[in-house]
Amino acid sequence: MINLLPAKEKENLFLKKKEKLIFILGIIVLVCLICLILILSSIKFYIAFEANSQKIILEQAEKRYQTSNFLNYKIIIQKYNKILDQLGAFYGQELYFNQALKIISSIQYPNGLYLTNLSLSRNENKKIEVAVTGISNSRENLLLFKKNIEENQKIENSYFLPENWTNPKNINFNLSFEISKNEI
Repeated sequence: MINLLPAKEKENLFLKKKEKLIFILGIIVLVCLICLILILSSIKFYIAFEANSQKIILEQAEKRYQTSNFLNYKIIIQKYNKILDQLGAFYGQELYFNQALKIISSIQYPNGLYLTNLSLSRNENKKIEVAVTGISNSRENLLLFKKNIEENQKIENSYFLPENWTNPKNINFNLSFEISKNEI
């Protein structure tokens, strides 16, 4: 088919087609926006309605649980929860002296060396301080005991009094050391 219309008319027809297409696309976009607004507003009203109903349910529950019996039980439960928190904190800070005694008893004692007194206490760093007094029949046994203590990885800051090394035989010695809190 041959189009015998002049070029100006062809251009006018083409512009009218574009105008119709733009008008149709505008209507489609407008309809989509209206649908989106309707959907969002219905969601907003639904959420508002649900929030209002939950608020009413909460108010009813508060009225129901504001009785004197319930409040008394609430006070009792809070009191016991506080006690349980205090017990948990206490047991969390506890040091187990039986573990410290196990570490002390694992040290090799040479023959002729005897412990006469053992004192355990907790210091501010939550380490166990150990004070030991004893008798050794020779300085060599005491040196061997000192070496065994220093080789033990669980024992820190061992200290022998200088007076312990003055006598060659029948030595009354004093020793102090700490057991790391990681080992207990």
